[in-house]
Amino acid sequence: MKKVYLKRKPIKKVAKKKIKKKLTSLKKADTAFSKWVRDRDGKCVRCGKTEHLQCSHFWPRGASRTRFDPENCDTLCYGCHYGDRYHGWEYSKQGEYRDFKIKQLGEEAYKKLEERYNTFMPQREAIENVMNMLSITNDKDVV
Repeated sequence: MKKVYLKRKPIKKVAKKKIKKKLTSLKKADTAFSKWVRDRDGKCVRCGKTEHLQCSHFWPRGASRTRFDPENCDTLCYGCHYGDRYHGWEYSKQGEYRDFKIKQLGEEAYKKLEERYNTFMPQREAIENVMNMLSITNDKDVV
């Protein structure tokens, strides 16, 4: 008896391009938003340094609704952002960093930010929102 092999259909290249485009859009949005936050603050909001600045997310970046939320992000220098496990705000989000956010935003705005963090938003929508916000902001800067 002769063995019969089924031919597999090749994977469509279109699907690969869509995935790559989606990742590129997220990376582009992350890069543009990070630069916008660092330009907005101009210095580390914790110590005032102006070198090695990074965009810090109070609520994790995994949540699309607050990933690009200006109230969720602050400019920190590397030392204040990560530093070591005893000094970097990345490791004390429910301690010193939380206290700073409440003082910065006020109790009511902090609670609204927390509610947004706990509310789902599709990643594509978050990317579109931030890119629109950044283009509007850049248009205002030019005028």
